Amino acid sequence: MKLRFQKARFASLLFALGVGINNQTTAQELTAAEEALTKAQAQRHVERYYNYYYERNPEALSTEIFTLPWYVIGANGITARATEAENMEYFSSAIDGLLERGWNRSIFTTKNVCVFGAGSAIVSGTNTRTRTDGSIMSVGGVSYTLGTTNDGWRILSFSSHAPNKVVRCDTE
Repeated sequence: MKLRFQKARFASLLFALGVGINNQTTAQELTAAEEALTKAQAQRHVERYYNYYYERNPEALSTEIFTLPWYVIGANGITARATEAENMEYFSSAIDGLLERGWNRSIFTTKNVCVFGAGSAIVSGTNTRTRTDGSIMSVGGVSYTLGTTNDGWRILSFSSHAPNKVVRCDTE
C-alpha cells in the first residue's frame, strides 16, 4: 500500500513538472520590441492608478488596479490588503486624509522600469504630491511590482523609499 501511494505521488510530481514545463513557467528572453511593449504597458497601468487617485475614485482603485491580496511595504514593514472592501476603506480614508491637508494631485515620475518577462515588471520612480495652491506637499520614492492576470495588469505591491533610490535591473 505504501509503495502504491509513493508511486502515485511520484507520478503526480512528474505530471506537475511536465505541466510546468509545457506552460513555460520559466521566463523567456524578450525581443527589444516585446520588452518595450511590456515597459509601456506596466508604466501605463501605474499612470492609470494615479489618474484614479486624481479623480478621487476609490471604487476603481479598489477593483481595477491591484491584485487581491496586495501589499504595502514601508518603513514599518508589510501590510496586506485582501479584499475589495478593505481596499475601499483604505483608499477612501487615504483620499479624505490627503484632501484635508490641501492635496490636489499626485504625479508619478518614472525613473526606471525593470521588465522580468512579458507579464511582470517593477516600475520605480517618484511620487510628487501637490496642493491646490500649486505648492509641493511631498516628494517620495516608490516602486510598484506588477504582473498580468486574466483581468490585465495589476499591482501586486508597492514599496516606499527615499526619492533618490531607484530599482534597476542589470543584465549579466
